Amino acid sequence: MKRHSARIRPAPRRARSSPVAARPRRQNGWTLIEMLTVLIILAVVTAVGARLMSGMFRSYFTARDITNSDAQARVAFERMTRELRQIRSATATDLDVASAAQVRFTDSDGNGVCFYRDAATNRLMRSADGPATACGATSPQPLADFVTGLNFFYYANDGSTTTAAPASVYYVTVRVNVQDNDVTDTLRATIHPRNF
Repeated sequence: MKRHSARIRPAPRRARSSPVAARPRRQNGWTLIEMLTVLIILAVVTAVGARLMSGMFRSYFTARDITNSDAQARVAFERMTRELRQIRSATATDLDVASAAQVRFTDSDGNGVCFYRDAATNRLMRSADGPATACGATSPQPLADFVTGLNFFYYANDGSTTTAAPASVYYVTVRVNVQDNDVTDTLRATIHPRNF
């Protein structure tokens, strides 16, 4: 028997691979560091956006409250000045000037009217009480909220001399202070009653 000898060839040598090439092929996706970076960026953007939105809402609600209280005060103030023009006469029976915090008078129709501030509720009030009765005794009505001050000043016909005598009153000055959310507004008017 004859033996055949076959030459065995050595396997071709592979080139030595570098450590980078030895790594397995990268899968599509993100690494943990990339995910954490994205989460941190999103957290910062969300925090800044939430702070801006919070400031905008707070500003909106504050402006709305101030507008509401200012509108209430202006409507009440206009009503008060309109009624003060209707004082029947400058006599002690028709006008009480004893207090700078309230005014009591009788209008041209003979109705008693009193404007005063309820200090317990900070409201501008109107009641149907004339000079002979105490304010708030007859059907008190709230006219405006957030009123922190109400003052009346009575002037003679020169417009600068204050007076405490009803017969010498020619002008009545009204000052109303309104405060809501740390914002103060002052309404002021000088009225000359038509029948004086």
